[in-house]
Amino acid sequence: MRIEEQVEIRARPARVWTLVSNPGRYGSLEAGLTAEPDEDTPRPELHARYRAMMSVGPIPVGGDVEIVEFVPRREFAWTSLTGIDQRLRLRVRDLGDGRTRLTLRFGYSSPGPLGFLADIVSYGEVRDILRRLIAAIKAEAERPPRKRARAGRRAKGPGPSGPRARSSKNA
Repeated sequence: MRIEEQVEIRARPARVWTLVSNPGRYGSLEAGLTAEPDEDTPRPELHARYRAMMSVGPIPVGGDVEIVEFVPRREFAWTSLTGIDQRLRLRVRDLGDGRTRLTLRFGYSSPGPLGFLADIVSYGEVRDILRRLIAAIKAEAERPPRKRARAGRRAKGPGPSGPRARSSKNA
């Protein structure tokens, strides 16, 4: 099965790239897709390996993948080594005026005599997970940068001496 989604993002390609180039972050953007880095290649780079799993219904499916294309600020792709046959490609293209086009392509094929049937049944859910992923990337890329707290500033609200503080005698 093949899925392709595109979105225009009001952010520069470098900002979008920081979100798509590290598969280890995907789970924080979309809970239905996780990619855990291999101990031997913890950084996203060419030939880095991940355990990529997608929650399709109650069952996580996927397998081990390897990054086969890694062109900074442009292109990222992985292909499966084990498990479900899958290929993911993310393209980042500058549209000018601080806008970026993100294209996601995903192909997968389940093994076995009932694999095609499983692919048809799972297609809608897989497509929805990928749509939520690129929507989350768009939202995060377009979000204004968070202001950093200045050194020495205290957080607002009651501190240890506030009304909720308890001494060890009262505990």
